[in-house]
Amino acid sequence: MSQETIDISIAGRSYPLTVSPEEVQGIKDAAAAVDERIKELKSQFAVQDRIDLFAMTALQLSIRVKQLESSSPSENNKSEKDNTQDTKSTQAIEDLLQRIQSEMEG
Repeated sequence: MSQETIDISIAGRSYPLTVSPEEVQGIKDAAAAVDERIKELKSQFAVQDRIDLFAMTALQLSIRVKQLESSSPSENNKSEKDNTQDTKSTQAIEDLLQRIQSEMEG
């Protein structure tokens, strides 16, 4: 399987990731969603520390994933297709956060 290295930017910091070509757009979309959420948290609260912002974003996204996993389409009036797309998006974001954590630790 071919791999390519892409750079994503979150909270003003660049992270190189090696991904398959099929993952590129999903990873970029996930990075944009994480970056947007961090900006929202930064504007809502007096938190400026990047690690705190990442932690709160990861927590909120994890809560969202758990909610999606435990809900059914009839409970939230979403179609199965919408739920599947939401789950894929949140899984991509979780994967992205794990990769970023690995890069930060390594």
